[in-house]
Amino acid sequence: MKNLILCSMVAVLFTALVGCSSNDDDFSISSPKSIEILSNETSQITCSDTKAVYSSKDEYIATVSENGLISAKRIGETYIDVNGQKSIKVTVKPLITSFTEPQLLFGATKDEVYSKVGTNYSTSNDSGIGYITTSGRVKGYVYLMEDGKVTAVCMLVSTIYIENLTNFLLERYMPATFSEENYTAIFINALSLEKTTIVIGEQVYSTSLMNVIYMPYDHKTSKSRGEEDKQKFINQANKIIKQLNLQ
Repeated sequence: MKNLILCSMVAVLFTALVGCSSNDDDFSISSPKSIEILSNETSQITCSDTKAVYSSKDEYIATVSENGLISAKRIGETYIDVNGQKSIKVTVKPLITSFTEPQLLFGATKDEVYSKVGTNYSTSNDSGIGYITTSGRVKGYVYLMEDGKVTAVCMLVSTIYIENLTNFLLERYMPATFSEENYTAIFINALSLEKTTIVIGEQVYSTSLMNVIYMPYDHKTSKSRGEEDKQKFINQANKIIKQLNLQ
């Protein structure tokens, strides 16, 4: 009798477990498992479960609404989870590819910069290394140095491309602040300062030249001296840009 009761309990438990496992995954997604969208586009997930719960692994790249509408935010890759069981890979592609960003060699020595960027520099001293480009919309790059190590990197662009340049940065970074006083826009590479590792400043250097400066950022150590560092880098960059004679 005891064996009969025990067998019955096991059978009921097994049936319940099987029922739960099949119901948990009892929905289908007709959307592709991997999608590509441009930075200004959206894509709708089609799911048989009308009450499905959606979430994005990285909202810096793309967000998803309660109804499964994916909205591109910035270029990169992320995943959209559906009910915590299935996922869709989302790749956000850029609309603007006409600028080549510099190699962000923070902490590199001069020799390391020469090895990765080249020895065809136009100026090189204790303050940094300056390169002039002969093709494309970027007119030059500057690697700022302190104590023999790269502390910040600049990309120099003609002001005739200012709107295109700003949109290029918006496709890749999150806008933080803008100052009309000195025509400077600040971008960060995360949704919050706590997660930010790079700060990007876009500034009008002259009537013909824009300076985009990339600076490493650590929330714990940079918070109190961020403005001071930014101005120091800008002043340092201005000296080298003058030596490049890019007007």
